[in-house]
Amino acid sequence: MSRGRIALTVVLGALLAPSAASAAPGWTPAVTFPVPGNAFGGQDTVAYQNGGIATEAFLEVPSLSPLRTVLHLGTLAPGGSYADQLTIPSVEGAIPTGAEIAVAPDGAAVASWVEFLGSNPETAPYRYLAAYRPAGSGTWEAPFTIATDTERNKEIYAYLTPVVGADGTAAVGVQHIASGEKGSGKGQLIYRDDVAVRRPSGGWQAPARLSPTGKSAEDFTLGLDERGNLTAAYALRFSEGATPAEGRTTAVVRRLPAASSLWGPEEDITGSNITHQVYALHLGEDDAGDAVLTYQYGEVSKEFAVWGVTRQGPSGSWTAPAQLVTGSSAPESAGVAPNGKAYILYSFQGTSSSESCEGVLRAQTGSPFTAQRCVSPTNEDTFSGSIAVLGNDAYFAWKGNVPGESSNATIQGARWPDGSTLPEVASNLDLTGVPYGSPTLLPDYQGSVVAFYTNQANQLRAAAYDAGPPILLSVGVPSTATVGQPVAFSAAFVDLWSGLGAGQPTWSFGDGGSASGTSAVHTFSAPGTYTVTLTSADALGNATSSKYTIAVAAGPSSSVPKVTLNTPKCSHKLSKNACKRRLASRKAWQTLTGTVTEAVPSSGIAGVQVAVYLTHGKRIEGLVGKRFRKTTKAKARKTFVTAKLSGSRWSLRLPKLKPGLYTILVRATDRAGHSSPVLSKTVALK
Repeated sequence: MSRGRIALTVVLGALLAPSAASAAPGWTPAVTFPVPGNAFGGQDTVAYQNGGIATEAFLEVPSLSPLRTVLHLGTLAPGGSYADQLTIPSVEGAIPTGAEIAVAPDGAAVASWVEFLGSNPETAPYRYLAAYRPAGSGTWEAPFTIATDTERNKEIYAYLTPVVGADGTAAVGVQHIASGEKGSGKGQLIYRDDVAVRRPSGGWQAPARLSPTGKSAEDFTLGLDERGNLTAAYALRFSEGATPAEGRTTAVVRRLPAASSLWGPEEDITGSNITHQVYALHLGEDDAGDAVLTYQYGEVSKEFAVWGVTRQGPSGSWTAPAQLVTGSSAPESAGVAPNGKAYILYSFQGTSSSESCEGVLRAQTGSPFTAQRCVSPTNEDTFSGSIAVLGNDAYFAWKGNVPGESSNATIQGARWPDGSTLPEVASNLDLTGVPYGSPTLLPDYQGSVVAFYTNQANQLRAAAYDAGPPILLSVGVPSTATVGQPVAFSAAFVDLWSGLGAGQPTWSFGDGGSASGTSAVHTFSAPGTYTVTLTSADALGNATSSKYTIAVAAGPSSSVPKVTLNTPKCSHKLSKNACKRRLASRKAWQTLTGTVTEAVPSSGIAGVQVAVYLTHGKRIEGLVGKRFRKTTKAKARKTFVTAKLSGSRWSLRLPKLKPGLYTILVRATDRAGHSSPVLSKTVALK
C-alpha cells in the first residue's frame, strides 16, 4: 500500500454512532471503507486539503485478461460523494497503474503514475507521468512525461515521489533504470534519479537527472518548503561490487533553490567510506525549510544503526552525522514540525527479543537528539512506521507483533505533544492477530490525523486521532427578521471520524433564547441587531462555532399598546364647587397615575414615558429628571421621563408643583419598538 486508500469518507457518520456523553479527543475505533469502482488492491492513494476535502487516486480494473485499467483522480468532499476529475484509460501499448499524489493545504495537487508500455505487464518497460491541479481548480492539466524506460527489470518496481508546496510548486522524483548503463563492468544495473519541477508560474520544466552517469542511486526522497526550495536525498553507489550487497554507498543531498533552475552540487553526508554502507533514507522537512535526514548506516558485515543529521532553513548547513541509536536499528520515517522540532521513527532490535520495540527520537533542528526510547511495548518486532505532524504535535503509526508470532500482528499509534517531554503511551488501533498492510498517517487539515492500512482481506481500514470539530456543510440564517414573527434557522454538519454528539448542533440567538437541532424556530420580542451563535460538537467533544448577525425590525405600526392617564377622583360627599377645587389642587396631581394595555399579539411593555411642562406667560418650565427647568415648548414636548411600572399600572411622582397651567403628555412603548399615540391633558393648578 502506498500512501493509503480511502473512499466515501462520509460513511463514517453512519458507521460510528455518536455517544451521548463527550469523551476526550483520541484515537477513534477503526472502520472499513468501501472503495469506488472495481479498485485493484493496494492501488489507491489519498491526501487532504483544508476543510477535510480528500483528493483520491484509484485504479479501476475492468479486465485482468487482457489487462485493462482506468486510473481515476477525483475529490471527496465531506458529506458528499466521490467525483471524478481526471480519468486515464488504457490505450493500445499504454496501461496505467496506481498513482501517488500530494496535495497542498489550498488544494494544489500533483499526481504521478506509471504506465506499462505494452500489453504484457511482466515484460513491458515503464513510462513515468505526472499531472498538476492548480489551487481552487477542479481540472487537472494534461499529463507530463518525466521519463521513459526502454528496458525492464522484474525485481525493481517504479519508485515515484511527488511533493507539492504551499506556494504551488510541485515536483516529482523518479527512481528508474538508467537504460544502456552498466556498473563498472560488473553487469549491475544502474538506477538513476530524475526530478521534474513545475513552478507556480506554470509549465513543467525539463526533467533533471540528479544522480551522475554511471553511478547507481537508490532510496530517493524529496522535500519541499513553502517558498519552493527543493531538497533531494539518495543513497549513491560510489564503489561497485560483484553484487549489489558488495557495493558501497553514501548518503547524498542536492538542493534546488526556488529562484534557480539549476540543482546545487552533491553534498556527501556520510562520506565515501569504503567499509560502510547506507540504506533506508528518509527526509522530513517543514514549511520553513528546516529538515532532518535519517538513514541506516554501518560497517559491512557488522551492526547497522540509525544515524541522522538536521539543518535549519533551506540553505543551512547540515549538522555532523551522529549515530542516534545504540544497537541494531533502522529508520522508518522522519518529519519536522512547524516549530523546527524533528522526529525520527525507527525499528529497534535488542540483544534479546524482549528488548525489541518501535522507537522515536526528537530534536530541535541544529541541536542533539533525545536519547533513544521505545514508543511501543517491548518484546515486539515492528515495521513500516509512518509520521504525520499536525500543529506542532507529532503522530506515529506502525505494524507490530511478538517476535516469531506473525499471527499476533497489530497496528499501533502514538502521539508526542509538543509541550510534553515524553510521547504518550501507544494504543492498538485495530484488532490483534491480523496481518495488516503498512500504515500511512495523513493529516486531514480539519484537526485530525488518520492512519490508513489494509487488513488480510485487502480492505481499507482507517483509525483517526480525532481532535477536529464537525464540518459545516450548509447554514440558513436570515439577515433580517420582524419582531413577533417566527424565524426559521437551519444547519447541516458532518463529522469525518466520530459522528456528531447528541443534541447537536446548538443555537444561541443573542436575546437569551436557545435551541438545539439541525433546524430551529425562534421569535424575537424586541427590535435590534442580534448575534446568532451556531455551535456543533462531535462525540468526542471537539466543537466549532460560527456567528451570524440578524437585524430585527419592529412589526406593523397598528400593533401598539394603549395608555391612560387618571384624573383625580372626587368623593360623592363633596359639593360640586369643592370637587372643582380638588381637581385644580396641586396636591391631587402631585403623583400621576394611569394604566397601560399591551397590543395583541403581545411583545411586552417596555415602559411608560411622561413629559410635563408649566406655562406661565411666555415662560416655559419643563420636567427634566426630577426638577422643572426653564426650556422651550418644543423641547419640553420632547423631553420624557420614565414612569414606574407595576403590571398594567404606572405612576410618576412629580417634584413640588407651582401654580400655573400644566400640560401632561403620556405615551407607552412595547418591546417590539411600537409606541402608543401620545395622550395629552392640560390642567390649571392653583
